[in-house]
Amino acid sequence: MIGSLAIVLGSILMLSLAWGLQHAALANPPVLGKTAPRLAIETPAGDQVKVWELQGKPVVVNFWASWCGPCVDEAGVLAEASAAHQQVAFVGADNQDTTAGFQSFEQRHPHPYPAGPIVSGSYQSYGVAGLPATFFIDAQGVVVASFTGPLDTPTLNHYLGLIAS
Repeated sequence: MIGSLAIVLGSILMLSLAWGLQHAALANPPVLGKTAPRLAIETPAGDQVKVWELQGKPVVVNFWASWCGPCVDEAGVLAEASAAHQQVAFVGADNQDTTAGFQSFEQRHPHPYPAGPIVSGSYQSYGVAGLPATFFIDAQGVVVASFTGPLDTPTLNHYLGLIAS
């Protein structure tokens, strides 16, 4: 009796997992190897930075939020890398945040690259399921790689090597 119950429960678990994985794949279209989805942010100064207009140079798009602890952890790494790799455009896409949260984060964690709330496009079009999420786009506008989680310097340098020459 217990063995039969375990088989039934195991089967239900496996079917649920299979459905969830399939549903997630449908909800988060893969972007690797494809042209980067259109995305624009608005900086505190009111300027719009349109990722698709940066084509011609490699781009790093980092999705983050002020309430995301790992986003805070990687903020310095991204700031240093953007200063060291000026041939690469870095863009910070603030995700599901409040205006006060965004402004506070920007004051506490200054960086040389533009960042702001998403005003055109969406994090969903990139398949972002968790933060932070970083996408590496080559000079032709194709998403070459992505990384979910806080970046450290060696990991970021590895991915920069895939898009920067």
